[in-house]
Amino acid sequence: MSAKKKTIIIAVIAVLVVAFIAVAFLATQKSADYYTQIDNDCVTEIAPHGAMNYRYTLSAYDETGAEKELSFETSRILTDDAYLCLKVAPFRGVVTWAEVQFDEMPAAVQEQYGGNS
Repeated sequence: MSAKKKTIIIAVIAVLVVAFIAVAFLATQKSADYYTQIDNDCVTEIAPHGAMNYRYTLSAYDETGAEKELSFETSRILTDDAYLCLKVAPFRGVVTWAEVQFDEMPAAVQEQYGGNS
């Protein structure tokens, strides 16, 4: 086997190993919960794809109260002032969301919204 073919085979194996490690790493990353309150002044209509017609960009808070701006898409306009729990995956962003009650959110998040509903 020529030196060129050996080099190509080693390079292909190296790329496959790196790809496998990257996939394994991403598969083990857990999603984090962030909490937000719907503000329909922060929704934009987007070109429909799948069932998604709207994009929200809102401030959200993790369980410690740390703030992060997040965007997510929906098929409909959501209830103004409703609270949501956003599941956020590394690299993918918001992967799912569900409405929650004020008292279901962590205390540090409740403080961000004035401590009362």
